[in-house]
Amino acid sequence: MVDKVFLVTGNKISSLIADENSLKFSSSVFDTAESFKEAFAKKLSLATKVEIKYDSIKSLKKEDNDKDISIRYRTYVGILSDCLFSFTTPADYERFFNFFEKERYFSKRHETLTPLKAIRSHLIGLLVTIAIAVFIYFQAIEIKNGTVEEAYNGKTRAFNYIVGLLGDKGVIAVGTLATCYFLYKIWARFSNPPKQTILLPPNY
Repeated sequence: MVDKVFLVTGNKISSLIADENSLKFSSSVFDTAESFKEAFAKKLSLATKVEIKYDSIKSLKKEDNDKDISIRYRTYVGILSDCLFSFTTPADYERFFNFFEKERYFSKRHETLTPLKAIRSHLIGLLVTIAIAVFIYFQAIEIKNGTVEEAYNGKTRAFNYIVGLLGDKGVIAVGTLATCYFLYKIWARFSNPPKQTILLPPNY
């Protein structure tokens, strides 16, 4: 596990290595640990770099039927943060958890989420989806009535163009589909909460 490059997927991260002190993530892809470390050590870089010290990790979690691993850790400034990623090779999951359990002395346990914990993130997603849909709906009405202010930013112009193509009815249709998706996921997870693997640091 140590000093081996793993391919991962996540928010602006594509590769991972574990060294003696930390996990290191990069948005670039490397063939060797040496090239990874060399690029990671550079002060000036366009690549996204994330380092998580082992002693800053509060927990590692993975739902049994999900690919994502969630690492909760404390940042350099003392703020709790989460890193979400998945391996591209299924066999790497077992290697990753064995490393933390046998070499970093993390304790492993399995638990079934409570119904409320199981739907918490999806409930937040539902509320955010509804809020965004309402905002875009009123934006579509303004565009339809010709009362929207002219946008000078390229991204804003593109956004207004897409919303104009959808129209108010299109926005309602898309928003309804997204809402139904979250409602289905909430119902499924609440009625049958998933199991998850948790690894906790020594002396937790």
